Amino acid sequence: MANIQGAYGHSDVFAPGVFDLYSASGTLATGQTITMQTSNLVLYTTGAITALTVNLPLNPPDGAVAEINVSGAGGSVTTLTLAANTGDSLSVAYAAGLATNTPLRYKYSLNGDITKGVQSRTWFRVQ
Repeated sequence: MANIQGAYGHSDVFAPGVFDLYSASGTLATGQTITMQTSNLVLYTTGAITALTVNLPLNPPDGAVAEINVSGAGGSVTTLTLAANTGDSLSVAYAAGLATNTPLRYKYSLNGDITKGVQSRTWFRVQ
């Protein structure tokens, strides 16, 4: 098992191959809360994970994209609850299942649009 991480605020966070990896063989379990450290999170499952909470990265740059993927032969995450990190918000709450090879992507905006009820420092779902 490897947990390969960079951190937001560094140019290497968007580099190919930089990601967080949580594997059912050692670092992934039902009921766990994971805080993303890079722009990509890979959940390698060997069996169904019934509940998991993921906190999006702290202090990302404007325009950052966070992507969550489920991989492996194990299946899916039955209920994935997504949470914004300190001071951030989600444009739309996410608490639903996530199937294998079906990425979930959010894009970060520092600007927001108060006319649409969206405050600054918001994660928008793009896929």
